Parts: sequence; structure tokens; C-alpha cells
Amino acid sequence: MEALTFFLHGILIANAFLKTKGNSMSSIERVIIFRALKLGDMLCSIPAIRGVRNAFPSAHIALAGHPQMGLLFSRYKHYIDEFIPFAGFPGMPESPPNPLGVWETIRDIQNKRFDMAIQLHGSGELSNPLISLFNAKSSIGHYRQGHYRPEQGFFKLYPENTHEIDRCLSLLDVIGVDSKDRTLEFSLIDEDFSLLQSDLSFSKNLKTKPYICLHPGASSASKCWSPQNFALLADWLSEKGVDVVFTGSSLESPLIDNIRSLMKCQSYEVASNNLSLGPLGALIKKSSGLICNDTGVSHLAAALKVSSIVLFIQTDPDRWAPLNKKLHQWLMNPSVEEVRKIAQEFLLKEMAL
Repeated sequence: MEALTFFLHGILIANAFLKTKGNSMSSIERVIIFRALKLGDMLCSIPAIRGVRNAFPSAHIALAGHPQMGLLFSRYKHYIDEFIPFAGFPGMPESPPNPLGVWETIRDIQNKRFDMAIQLHGSGELSNPLISLFNAKSSIGHYRQGHYRPEQGFFKLYPENTHEIDRCLSLLDVIGVDSKDRTLEFSLIDEDFSLLQSDLSFSKNLKTKPYICLHPGASSASKCWSPQNFALLADWLSEKGVDVVFTGSSLESPLIDNIRSLMKCQSYEVASNNLSLGPLGALIKKSSGLICNDTGVSHLAAALKVSSIVLFIQTDPDRWAPLNKKLHQWLMNPSVEEVRKIAQEFLLKEMAL
């Protein structure tokens, strides 16, 4: 990591003459936001991205993001004018490194001549040197003490102990926006519901009986509640008269198959259908609630305003738990009995079960 940062700093010196300092906010016509992360992180950044649009209502705003998030940002065309798939960069774990692809992307970004680059990717140890290569006239972002920051006047210390939504929003005061709107959003369209109907052979049955979605996967196994616990919880829900629908990607099918093999009752699954984000959102929206690990689908439920119970195993709920406590509950390393109790009081009570 240190060697790579040193290498980037050398390139920065070679590129320094291309930088134009001291441009005013009123002259900003082209903005690029860098946040090459996956679903949950991206949804948590929507309030800040909305604030950027409010700050620059007439500007062309581009997002350099994780390639998988292109479909996500087709839902936010009122905020984002252009999506730039950002190839895997060495040292960033979200995508496999793609040195040739990333340099081609950087050259393309340089040619677009952005007035401002906004580093929303994190604390900045690697991403601050990286966005300096974009050759925008100015840059803003977070930094950690003792680490590189491209322009001192536009960077602020990384807030360590705060919610991810607030961490992203805290950058907006740098561009003169005092935003307190922490609302997540995700727009569904009619096509999402029609695709859901066509993709799921059991969807007609879901109209006559309430169902709860269980999402047993996550980005890493260390964030997951055990398969045995999910099986016991799913059987209990079934015995209460609720249909159980397991959600996940095709990569999570083996995990879901294992859980269902441990169950006594019938359940459904959509992992084998590999639902795209729209139909998955429609499925969750029509449900009576979601029970999941701390992963991207938790933030999707928050954006859709669907009640959820989020199970934290090792991550920090102060940073990642849904903010609306009327709609969402969270538990840390819970037993099956604890989750049943919350589900009974929080989800099933609303369903009159």
C-alpha cells in the first residue's frame, strides 16, 4: 500500500501543472463523484449525492462507481447525468485489480475536464491520490491525519465515529450546503413488478398469504448469522402462518439450499432466479418485512420504507444500522429466541399474527 501511494504521488507531481487552482463554486459546470463501492455503501451515499445536485443544479454530474452499480444509478438520473464504470484499482478490495482498464478510465476522465472531483469513497489514504489523477480543477473529500490530501482548503478530517450517511453528508458543508436530509430512496417502476411476476413461479401464491423475506447471505461469511439459526427462525415463522421467501444472489444458492435442507416447513427461494435489483426491490416492497444480516439489502429495505430486523455479527450498528427506528430494529449477535421475540412484537403484531 505505501509503495503504491508513493508511486501515485510521483505521478501527481508530473500532473501538477495541469491543475488550475482557486476556481470559485459559481464556476462549477462539470462534477465527478468517486465512490466505487457496492449496494449498501452506494445507497448510504444517496443523501450526499442529492445534496451535490442541489448545490449544482445546472452542472453535469458524473459518478465513477463500481461496474455492478450501473443499473442502480439508472434509478437516479435526476441526480446523476453520467455513470463511469471504474475498473478494479490495486489496493481496493471491491473489485479484482485491473491496471490496464483503470488507467484507460483515468485517461477518459482526464479528457472530460471536470471542474470538481468529490471523493466519497472513504477516508482517502488511497482514494485521495487517485482522484488527484482525474485532473479536476479542484477536489474535496475526507482525509486522515498524516495522510495525503490534494488541496488543504477543500478537505476535512475523516469522522471516525458516525453513521455512514452522516459521514457522506458531512462533506457538503465544504461546498456550502447545510443538508440534514438523511432520507434514503429507491424508485420502483411498473416493469419491476411485472418482471417479478414472470420470474417467480410461486408469485401468485404470495398474493393470498403474507410473506417475510429472509436474507441469510452477506459480503463475507463473518457477517452472517448461522444457517441453523435461520432454519429455526424460518420454521417458526411458517408455523405462525407466514410464508418465508429466501432472497439472495445465485452465488448464495448453496447457503440457502443448506438452510432449507435443515427446515421442517415449506419455504420459497429466489436466489436461483438471480433477480436483478428492480424485481428484488419489488419483492421486498410487497413483503410484510425483511430479516437479514448487515448487508446491502438492509439499506434497500430502508430506502423502500419496508420494516426490517437487521442482525449484526461483527460490524458496527452505529455506523450501518437503519436510522428509522419506527420501521427498523437491529440486534447484535442475537439468539434465535431474541430474534423471535422482536419478530413477534415488531413484524407479526403488525400483521395481526
